[in-house]
Amino acid sequence: MAKTILITGATGMIGGYLIREITKRGDRYIAVTTNPLAAEKKLKDAYKIVGINDILSLRNEKIDAMINLAGANLGAKRWTKAAKKEFYDSRMNVTGSLIDLISKMDTKPDVLISTSGVDYYGNTGSKDMYEDAPPANSFLGKLTNDWEQAALKAEIFGVRAVIFRTGFVMAADSEAVKKLLMPVKFFVGGSLGSGKQYISWIHIDDLIAMYMLTIDNGNIRGIYNAAAPYPQTNALFTKHAAKLLGRPALMQVPAFVIKAVLGEMSTVVLDGRRAMPKKILDAGFKFRFEHDAEAWKDILV
Repeated sequence: MAKTILITGATGMIGGYLIREITKRGDRYIAVTTNPLAAEKKLKDAYKIVGINDILSLRNEKIDAMINLAGANLGAKRWTKAAKKEFYDSRMNVTGSLIDLISKMDTKPDVLISTSGVDYYGNTGSKDMYEDAPPANSFLGKLTNDWEQAALKAEIFGVRAVIFRTGFVMAADSEAVKKLLMPVKFFVGGSLGSGKQYISWIHIDDLIAMYMLTIDNGNIRGIYNAAAPYPQTNALFTKHAAKLLGRPALMQVPAFVIKAVLGEMSTVVLDGRRAMPKKILDAGFKFRFEHDAEAWKDILV
């Protein structure tokens, strides 16, 4: 039977891939957005498009699953005090609205799947990190932890809550991927900082498959690392991409330069973390792309 899936952040990159898979399966989706007019131009096949301020109009709708992707882009601007407030509030407010909707629905959804990030762990070097680790004492550590705890409140109302701490998403049309590859294409690519920091990454196809498995498998609940089983150092990650592009990757951008340009945002690229996916593997998930070289080949060739 076809399912109805509510999505926040549907107009984003991950949302686009998710919608394609949902509609391919014969399911339908409701987009909840802060900008309904813009969404209507982009999401022609949506079952419904609802503004976030009108979300309670869905209280009588039969919704099978909710997927929460909404949040202001962390890489879009320098991390001023105002920007950090926007990053935090955009996530907490939308998640709070979803919990409010759930609390008022007579027929609850089966599952709320909410996004988080591996930045939860902070700079943990070469240590393998699992879901029971405490959050980092940092802005992103607090943001991700608070965001997760807000989404987990769905369990109070008998709704299965699933959190994906997502790694660097590898997709051909990802703006983050394009930014990473730009210096490589102009023959000035290489490692950032020491280059020894680990990147936890995931191919977009595996991430979408993880969402689909979670919708269909009622045994999946709680917090999971959404990252491939083999993290890679920044230097080799870039080198593998450069090789496919026929470019060298010999440059090294010193950490102090990155910090001067990006400010506090530099932690995203200079901190290393190895978020391990043992828990989702134990739940039966199979990765198509386990190694970054395979993923680069898929999106670049």
